Amino acid sequence: MKRWILLAIALVLLIVSAIFYLPVLNYETPLHIIFHVMFLTSLVLVFLASYFMLQYEDHQKVRTLQNRLAMWTKLSYHVNQVGDEVFNELPIGILAIDEDYEIKWANPHAKSIFDAKITGKDLADVHAGLHQAAVSNKMHLTLPIKQDIYDVVYRPEYRFFYLFLVSDREKVKDQYQNQIPALAIINLDNLDEAMATLDVSEQSSLKGEYLGVIADWAAKYNGYLKPYSDERLLVMVHRKQLNLMIEDKFDLLEKIRQISQQNRVRVTLSLGIASWDVNYEELAVHAQNAIELAEKRGGDQVVVNIQDQKIMYFGAKSDATAKSSKIGARINAQTIKDFIDNANNVLIMGHNQADLDAYGSMLAVYQMAKVSKKNVYMVIEPDRLDQTVNKIHERLMREGQHMQERFISIESAMKLVNNESLLIVLDAQSPKVVMSPELLEKASKLVVIDHHRIGEEGFNATFSYIEPYASSTIELVMELMNFYNIEEDIGLSPLEATIMYGGLVVDTNNFTYRTGSRTFEVASRLKELGADTAEVKIWLRRDLLRTLEINRLLSQIDIFLDRFAFVVTEDIYEDRILLAQVADAALQINGIDAAFTIARIDEDTVGVSARSYQQINVQLLMESLGGGGHLSSAAAQVKKTAVKDVFEKLKDQIELEYETGGETMKIILLEDVKGKGAKNDVIDVANGFGQFLINQKKAVMATEDHLSNVNKIKEEARMDAERHVALMNKLKSEIDQKKVTLGIQIGQDGKLFGSVTTKQIVEAFETAHGILLDKKKVELDSEVNSIGIYTATVNLHKDIKAQFEVHIVEK
Repeated sequence: MKRWILLAIALVLLIVSAIFYLPVLNYETPLHIIFHVMFLTSLVLVFLASYFMLQYEDHQKVRTLQNRLAMWTKLSYHVNQVGDEVFNELPIGILAIDEDYEIKWANPHAKSIFDAKITGKDLADVHAGLHQAAVSNKMHLTLPIKQDIYDVVYRPEYRFFYLFLVSDREKVKDQYQNQIPALAIINLDNLDEAMATLDVSEQSSLKGEYLGVIADWAAKYNGYLKPYSDERLLVMVHRKQLNLMIEDKFDLLEKIRQISQQNRVRVTLSLGIASWDVNYEELAVHAQNAIELAEKRGGDQVVVNIQDQKIMYFGAKSDATAKSSKIGARINAQTIKDFIDNANNVLIMGHNQADLDAYGSMLAVYQMAKVSKKNVYMVIEPDRLDQTVNKIHERLMREGQHMQERFISIESAMKLVNNESLLIVLDAQSPKVVMSPELLEKASKLVVIDHHRIGEEGFNATFSYIEPYASSTIELVMELMNFYNIEEDIGLSPLEATIMYGGLVVDTNNFTYRTGSRTFEVASRLKELGADTAEVKIWLRRDLLRTLEINRLLSQIDIFLDRFAFVVTEDIYEDRILLAQVADAALQINGIDAAFTIARIDEDTVGVSARSYQQINVQLLMESLGGGGHLSSAAAQVKKTAVKDVFEKLKDQIELEYETGGETMKIILLEDVKGKGAKNDVIDVANGFGQFLINQKKAVMATEDHLSNVNKIKEEARMDAERHVALMNKLKSEIDQKKVTLGIQIGQDGKLFGSVTTKQIVEAFETAHGILLDKKKVELDSEVNSIGIYTATVNLHKDIKAQFEVHIVEK
């Protein structure tokens, strides 16, 4: 404040001096000299006041900075102490790596986690998961390291790893996950039909055999079993037991098959099981959806739906069992007729690159809708038909002039469709494969008729008629035609009947696959309608160039595991029929159980065509690539993936499912694996299965570090076991030869009132001798039914048993 007063006084003097000084610039009188001196003095004072004021402010700033510096100096000491503690004492592992992923520095805790001599080692040799995180710059992850689990934070800008032990947290999470309920619905497929030919005693015996196997299976996993009809049962287990079922690959399926084969009946089992952390009502919905999916895929299989996991399939080793009820066909026909009658127009569409089955069933449904006097159109794009169908379509357009206006493009169909339109999709198991996904999305009313096993991604259909037992969609449509309209015959021209017969031939591979009595009934009916079988043979003949190309591709065949044939090429084949024909030809080779053709069908897509005999389920193999189909005939299309990568992935899946020999690898089990070993066992397994266990975090590679750690754990376990045996022997010496007395009431006839339990005996022993026993480990040599002396045995260890006397006296 004082410096401001000084400056103010100096400014006042300067102003006064200027007032007196400025009017006169000469020194005529002494007074002028005084004024001049005053003016100069004021200037000096103003300068000095300004100087001292500025100096004071600078001095204050310096003092402030000095105080801050002193504070930071003191604080930095404590910060350094905290930093040293974090780096060296707190349980946080820290690793520093260089650009070549070599470990340059590790704090003491990191060395205790891995190895004291970890510095200088390659990160990939220390832990593959950390190396992968560094390569991909993944900043947050959770990894198992030896016997513990760690949260890992990676700072790529500094190339530092921070490891936080979270084993307890993960253990609690695992315990919670293991207790999540799982609800299974079991259905015995075709049971009523199979029982129809048996007498009452045989029916009772066979049902008892099936139910006994199911009950034993449920008890094996501590499940609660409740039948709610002759064919359906409920099983409730925890997620932990469900995981064990998955490990065992639901061996119940095979046991049911064996019973059916021994009794020569066509009964299989379908099971849908769901495990979600939701209320029981929602869980039941998921389980019901799972069993419906299993049945729609043809039965004889298990569908597992676990929350946040991809749906899993097990079984399906036999083809779908035909349902012989024509009542179902009649009901479905009437339902579809009602939808057609209530629509203002009907659009019919097949799958992309439509084959004879899709094209022929479109013609049949067109004739059905025409009987209902509806405006009906078939949606066709010539470039989306396979080559054979394209030629036949051109011929039909020439010979059937009246039908030309009934074939429309996708663009025209998009203009016609409205809220009252009905779209009928034929021979397509997934929305991905329809001829026009845009039209499918726009249609509000949808009917689906198909014979493929349903995959994970199905249609959101108003009504669907899907029967995997059928040989083809044409077989289903022909059955519907028989019940569609009893008042008026549905006409088919000889050319249309021939096209439909061709669809049967193509989908059954000339009546070889998935062919039943109804297939031949449909073929006979089409023959009556004028189908020309010779014409079909001509349509399906291969030209010379195609035959030569198939032979050229077969010359590149690669045999895998002695029973799987692969034809792999980088060439582009837009004609997917050719790929199927190559797979069919490869399957004819003696000793081959399944054949696969892998090639590009365009620049961004790899096509896979698979054929097999029934012991190999190619449908499941193709589903692992995102495709689908039937047990013995399936396909897949894989986007933006190299041909080589598709080939390797398919081989890995085959190894996992079917490899029984070949190269092996040594692994250490992290938990018990049924049929393989117990936790910490070192075993040799097939490469594919070993990699599967490692990916599931159920095993680790048997490296020197891991083996050393396991040996250490086993040695500790051995020492613990020895200490436990010594303790049990000491306890045995304290129990042997002792006795307890229990008083009970006796009736007039000498019989006991009530019973003597091990709980009473254990409590009496603790009261008498101060030793608490586990009542579950106490056994009596005979039932206590009167007064007397009894011997009680305590099972302390598998080889250590103690005994004491129990004196029963009358109260």
